[in-house]
Amino acid sequence: MNTHRHDSGSSRPIWIGATMLAIGTGALLATACDARETSVAAGETFVGAAIAAGTAENQTPEIQSELADLDQQFTAADRAAKREIEQANANSENMPVALRERLAAAIERTQDARGEASERLEELKNSGGSHWASRRARVVEALGELEEARHEVVAALAGGEPSLSDG
Repeated sequence: MNTHRHDSGSSRPIWIGATMLAIGTGALLATACDARETSVAAGETFVGAAIAAGTAENQTPEIQSELADLDQQFTAADRAAKREIEQANANSENMPVALRERLAAAIERTQDARGEASERLEELKNSGGSHWASRRARVVEALGELEEARHEVVAALAGGEPSLSDG
């Protein structure tokens, strides 16, 4: 025998109240999440702009000097690479096909190395603090790759193997 009487009519207000509470909570959470995402995105933009604008101001004189030296090294290597590529392109018409193909590969490697060195230098310019040493090492490595690629162009243009005396 069932002693509990179940009156479905009196429980309706409770279900309606619970449903309204869930809808209201969901709406508040959605609004809060949208506001948070907007503020996070705005904050990231602000932080990124502050880092880009303030990096040079936060660098020590020693870092600024070293950065200027690396920038000069890159500029000199980049100019030399451009000059060597132009010379190679001008002289490649009279070369045998095998040497022309080797020269084309050396030119492509040099252009890739120029781009890589430029990108790494820009990363270094925009970095600071704990990332400075590792990014500086990457710039030095990229400048070394550019130098090796330039030697390949000179060697291919001369029809020989690259050596350290090629310049």
